[in-house]
Amino acid sequence: MNRQLETEIFQRFIQKAKVDRFLWMLESPGRRRRIFDDLRDLRYFNRDSCEELTGAAKESNALIERLTSLQVRDPLYLICSDEDYDGTEQGLIPFVRERLWQIDEVIGYCRQSCVGFFKNHEGWFYILSK
Repeated sequence: MNRQLETEIFQRFIQKAKVDRFLWMLESPGRRRRIFDDLRDLRYFNRDSCEELTGAAKESNALIERLTSLQVRDPLYLICSDEDYDGTEQGLIPFVRERLWQIDEVIGYCRQSCVGFFKNHEGWFYILSK
């Protein structure tokens, strides 16, 4: 796990009043697993930084094009509900095409562009940027 990068993600996209709570949750494996209980909807995200994608915009190729146009590059850092991928770095194209839609909740982040995304358990998809 990259604590520095995870801190950057939460400071960038979570409401200021809630950042410390989420950073505290990241410190313990037990609490970390419960992070998405709170992040299942947008109530804790900065509303200014979230753009919902719907319909065809969520299809893999359209999504890859959109993220690429926002300068999202490899590697993506992931915070997610799937322990096999949580805290790992993945390539944008293979992850979106092969894995994204099988994981319940995921935050992906490109450090170079400071752009990320959030997908919740219901398949709602948001671009995160400032």
